[in-house]
Amino acid sequence: MEVSVVKCKPYSGRVPACGVFCGGCPVYTRDRKPCLGAEVNRARCERCKSYHLCCLNRGVIHCFQCNIFPCARFRSFARSWLKYGQDLIANQLRLKADGIEAFLVHYNTEGKE
Repeated sequence: MEVSVVKCKPYSGRVPACGVFCGGCPVYTRDRKPCLGAEVNRARCERCKSYHLCCLNRGVIHCFQCNIFPCARFRSFARSWLKYGQDLIANQLRLKADGIEAFLVHYNTEGKE
């Protein structure tokens, strides 16, 4: 399912375990007190029990590397991001197939059509 990000700003930093493109995150793109992204706001991402700590416990970096991907928790979380134009399951599969650099290029160029 190909979707376009609703509101997007350029982002080229770290891609969090959940596969959200920070440049399309509503907290990153808001005008007042925006998040600075997973690269700068690393401490927040690393406290994420749902995805970062789960991946760490399983010895993987991104959810797609887990043998139970996509788990029920991830599928539920992914559905909540569709309204922002991000299909997180597709994001994980893009990360798996193309790597982080191509993922960032996609969202910084084609992903905001």
